[in-house]
Amino acid sequence: MIRIRDEQLDKIRRHAEAEYPRECCGLLVGRIEDDGRTRVVVETVEVSNAWESDDELGHRMLITPQDYMQQERRFSKEGLGVVGNYHSHPDDRAAPSKFDLENLAPWPTMSYIVVSVRERRAVDLRSWELEPDRSRFNEEEISKGI
Repeated sequence: MIRIRDEQLDKIRRHAEAEYPRECCGLLVGRIEDDGRTRVVVETVEVSNAWESDDELGHRMLITPQDYMQQERRFSKEGLGVVGNYHSHPDDRAAPSKFDLENLAPWPTMSYIVVSVRERRAVDLRSWELEPDRSRFNEEEISKGI
């Protein structure tokens, strides 16, 4: 399960709408509770999409290891760390793609939010967690509030 405030979800949606038709991406910062079963999001951090491609629409995303490390360092003093990431799917559904599974989901302990954006409007937002064997994503419950 992921616990996140409505204001943070709205911030993610606005970021996704602003980047359309490119994919946006960002990090979820917080802490892990309940013996690893719950990720509590305290802050969302927009990061630049580092994906370089011939695809002029930018329908891929990449968060660099440097971006992860920078935010880990920034928030470690507060006892927080990166507990997940988010990205948008322009003109597609709010579910991880095969590309996402194979390239963007390194840790089963994280949450992965995907936002569907159609015609510059965020129409759906869902969160996913990775199976421990990394074979697939399962939708996870979004609990609003901290």
